[in-house]
Amino acid sequence: MNIASPGVAKAAPDIDVSGAMLVDLTTGQILFSKEEDAMLPPASITKLMTAFLVREAIEAGELSWNEEVTPSADALALTKKPGLARIPLVNKPYTIKELYDVALIRSANEAAVTLGEAVAGSEEAFVVLMNERATALGMTQTTFANASGLDSVSAGRPGENLTSASDLMKLALTYLTKYPDVLDVTKQAYVDIDGVRFEATNRMLTGRDLAYSGMLGFKTGTTDDAGYCFIGVSTRDGRTVLSVVLGAKTDEGRYTATKALHDYAYGDFVMTPILRTGELVPEQAFVAGGEVEHVSVRTTSAFEVLIEKGQPVPKLVYDLPETSAPVKADQQVGTVTVELSDHVRYLDGEQPPKGMLVTAEAVEEASFLTRMTRAFSDFLDEIRLVLGKLSLVDRLELL
Repeated sequence: MNIASPGVAKAAPDIDVSGAMLVDLTTGQILFSKEEDAMLPPASITKLMTAFLVREAIEAGELSWNEEVTPSADALALTKKPGLARIPLVNKPYTIKELYDVALIRSANEAAVTLGEAVAGSEEAFVVLMNERATALGMTQTTFANASGLDSVSAGRPGENLTSASDLMKLALTYLTKYPDVLDVTKQAYVDIDGVRFEATNRMLTGRDLAYSGMLGFKTGTTDDAGYCFIGVSTRDGRTVLSVVLGAKTDEGRYTATKALHDYAYGDFVMTPILRTGELVPEQAFVAGGEVEHVSVRTTSAFEVLIEKGQPVPKLVYDLPETSAPVKADQQVGTVTVELSDHVRYLDGEQPPKGMLVTAEAVEEASFLTRMTRAFSDFLDEIRLVLGKLSLVDRLELL
């Protein structure tokens, strides 16, 4: 079955950002990337690692959502710096849940520092944990210097946070896989604390001015050095898309780029059936000791692959290990998948889809006559092979 990819190929989005990546979470397929491994400042997207470590500490029983913690003098100092106070925390106890929510929804720097102190005792010790966790996740282009994502002058700590679109994708995927309910927090358009309501920093959420259908959050980030950054998650028609945008030049620019990427994912990539249910494939399975040595195989269900419109259907790869007689009809004997290419890429650790292949008919064990006939044929083949390697003089000497 030879199916052409539907539609007409369109150019990938031309987005004005320093680094980006787009992944279809339903398939694990990389749909777009731009400078995905370039080390760039992530600004407050850093808080994803902070919140992730808090969540891990809660799961380990080291913290609890209702536990109260009072911001330190260092954390409260951020509320006094112009432009840095996302939430005007005061010298009073807050629950871990309150701080977690405002760090993710409102990108509160004071809350992030306080959470780091709650986990490790100090922000300095927490940064060590951040970098250890990044290494464990394979974030090879990442180094953390503080819990908030601020530049060194604003954070009051030496060093800068640096990462890449591909590393942030690893972090975001791990977070979403282990704790998918984080989206119950990041999809909120506002957060209440101390009797005051604050809008989320994400302008693409439902009810905001740049609302995008299906948007579930995830995290914004902005500094002078980093520009405007955003990791966005959306879901439509049974598919979930995750994007990373770093270094946009304006606030609206990061959302324009995110919209372009998500529109591209939903509008230009189609789950395309390559093999029908019950279709015989071109390859056959070898049956050792069978009445026949090869048996036809077929699919058990439709085999589909996410393909960009206008791009060629990827080459099919069959895995049909040798099997031994007797073989029943509908016995699983192998799989079919697709060959990876520039147009079909998957995340590290993710595999392309596989379809099950079964025998189209039964094969009995070879009868005595069949085995003898086959053995004699093999003997003649060996003689022909030997003779084919001999010179004419050698052959005459054998006669």
